[in-house]
Amino acid sequence: MTSPLRWETYFRCFGPDLETFLAERLNSDKRTVRFILGFGFDPRMLTGIRTLKSQCPNAKIEVDLIRFDEGMKSPSHEYKSLSEANWNDFKTLTSGWKVSERLIAMYSPQNRRITAKSAEGLYKLASEFEPVTDIIVDVSALPRSVFMPVVAKLLHLCDRPECKSKNLIVFANENAELDSAILEEGIDEEADYVHPFRGDAEREAMASKPRVWFPLLGENQSVQLKRVSELVKAEEICPLLPAPSADPRRGDKLVLEHRSFLFDEHSVDPRNFLYASEANPFEVYRRLMRAIYHYSDTLKPLGGANAILSALSSKLISVGAILAAYELKSQKSKIAIAHIESHGYKISISEDELADVASRGVLHGMWLTGECYED
Repeated sequence: MTSPLRWETYFRCFGPDLETFLAERLNSDKRTVRFILGFGFDPRMLTGIRTLKSQCPNAKIEVDLIRFDEGMKSPSHEYKSLSEANWNDFKTLTSGWKVSERLIAMYSPQNRRITAKSAEGLYKLASEFEPVTDIIVDVSALPRSVFMPVVAKLLHLCDRPECKSKNLIVFANENAELDSAILEEGIDEEADYVHPFRGDAEREAMASKPRVWFPLLGENQSVQLKRVSELVKAEEICPLLPAPSADPRRGDKLVLEHRSFLFDEHSVDPRNFLYASEANPFEVYRRLMRAIYHYSDTLKPLGGANAILSALSSKLISVGAILAAYELKSQKSKIAIAHIESHGYKISISEDELADVASRGVLHGMWLTGECYED
């Protein structure tokens, strides 16, 4: 099953280098940029669009703003003032640009979760991007159940022959400290598989195939981890830890936080741990791909393995997971992504502290398709 990795070589940059890249590559009236971002209270919402506006004043820029309603009881409504401030700044930043709003339905009329399926359906045809040269998706203020299906769908559209030359770039404002301060509230009772990555895990005919679970670990996710495990029921668990990281002890702290789950409840072999840089989603992608190939080859006498990912981690690490899942799915592998959603978010620090912590974030750019990959 082993094959050359699509993103064995890749392009990424961050901070001042990202600003230079944007100014050199996109600051031209020959460039038409579709910028996609999510609306919410997260202070990282506007970092990407501010950077694009300052570095690319000559580019033609059109914006898709993704909105989603978490429901009347969502704890996120407590931060309405932060959302309104973001909205006012957004209107100022995009003055004179074409702005479209796209709404994601999070619940069906039967009150069932449909977030991922609704997100995957935001973009249906490659022709929607016909005049566009560059597509930029900023996942900084988007939940995983939204940005993972959106990025996967855009990759699918950009891989179509009529879109082969289009550049797809993902922005993410990396800030592990802020991620730890924004807590999920009202966790769903049951986890589910993210559309369209449902794999073979639910098929009764494939129940005999060993399940290998790759949880990407993050802070304050103990309840989520337990409920995902109840869905997956894995025979083998290979947790991925961020190492290296800005905090050299972050990986150790995560093991301590989840030690009861990992060792007391599931007897995880320490040799099963995977390690990848918290700042490099392509390294996460490579670690996952090689581990999944290894288990597929090793367990071939048993019919192979059902590989299942779950991203309870930072945005950048989660981007690495979606790259691995997309490539495996394109190879006809039955990859699954398990996830559990929440009813909203709570901030564990004051609004003044929030602004200070947010100021320490670094904007990263990952170039996924387009000119730099052409032969």
